[in-house]
Amino acid sequence: MSNSLCVIPARSGSKGLKDKNILELCGKPVLAHTIEACIQSGIFEDVYVATDSPGYAQLAEQYGAKAPFLEPKELAYDHVSSLAPVLDYYEKLGTEYDYIWCMQPTSPLRSAEDIRKAYQIIEQDPDCEFVLSTTVIDPHYFHWALIDRTDHMAELYFGREMLVDRSELKDTVYRPNGAIKMGRTRSVLQEKHFFGNHIQRIEMPEDRSIHIRSRFDFDLCRFLLEQQETK
Repeated sequence: MSNSLCVIPARSGSKGLKDKNILELCGKPVLAHTIEACIQSGIFEDVYVATDSPGYAQLAEQYGAKAPFLEPKELAYDHVSSLAPVLDYYEKLGTEYDYIWCMQPTSPLRSAEDIRKAYQIIEQDPDCEFVLSTTVIDPHYFHWALIDRTDHMAELYFGREMLVDRSELKDTVYRPNGAIKMGRTRSVLQEKHFFGNHIQRIEMPEDRSIHIRSRFDFDLCRFLLEQQETK
């Protein structure tokens, strides 16, 4: 096992999809899928869940996680970064760790093997400070992004200089999918995020990179998990 702090931030408030962290997904709460992947990875001595809800905490413990204290209410709002409750745990536990992990509970299709790959990367490269899970994205999502104007028209958000034909796009572009964010403790504490210098990434396919924000995302995750079970 590594000397890692693994925290799953799972606040109870959710405006897009009510109680999405504990909705039943193929026989277990959404949150449980992340807890089990973290435990099955074999990397963590303990898996913590940061939540403001006693009910969520009890549920997390049923699936093998620990929730020794509740998240302060001021950290349980939409505008608060997912790292804030992780750092709150770091301060309260008072233990030194080599690595800090933030494991998004609404990415239930991330596997234990994905987590192990992230750990192997940072262990094998002393220059690496952060590891993020990513998936390939069509760069036109950015190049041709539109925003509404006040005159009821739309315009290119990044300007016309970003307008590039598909045939001229040479590099593969990846997006962080939020499933795995980890870094060396000193770097996370310094940057207060996971997007500092010396980032490496692991690649996850699109069908394991879904982040549940809506009922559509939830239904898609359920469909994909059911397909896995029939194979």
